Amino acid sequence: MFEDNDYKLYVIVNRNVDVATQMNATGHLCSGIMLKAADPCFNTYTNGDSALTAYLNHYPVIILQAKNSNQLSAAAQQCQEENILYNFFTTTMLSHSSEQQIQDTHATPLAELDFVAIAIYGETSKIKPITKKFSVLK
Repeated sequence: MFEDNDYKLYVIVNRNVDVATQMNATGHLCSGIMLKAADPCFNTYTNGDSALTAYLNHYPVIILQAKNSNQLSAAAQQCQEENILYNFFTTTMLSHSSEQQIQDTHATPLAELDFVAIAIYGETSKIKPITKKFSVLK
């Protein structure tokens, strides 16, 4: 088991959405949530032979799956209520321009948003009550 588990980054995807859209959402969510993190912790991995360098989160990144959009919506709302760092991705974020996506997301009632994925980052003990109902993506 990985030793540094004080914090975790969870990405929870809607299992009913195609893999390409899940992957797109995951990339956006991870980059966006780390911009909001108060004290992001990254490690530098350098290959001694080539000097290629990668920067990875110090803490585990875990991909889970939700049964549907409603589960993701409820989890995001719970994070908001409990002041837990979260990020979300809905199908309104899939149109031809960022401006249109922003407008569509703002104008769509919460009950009509189709959630593709959410990301949750924080102290494991605080976020576990939210993430425990989801299963590992296989």
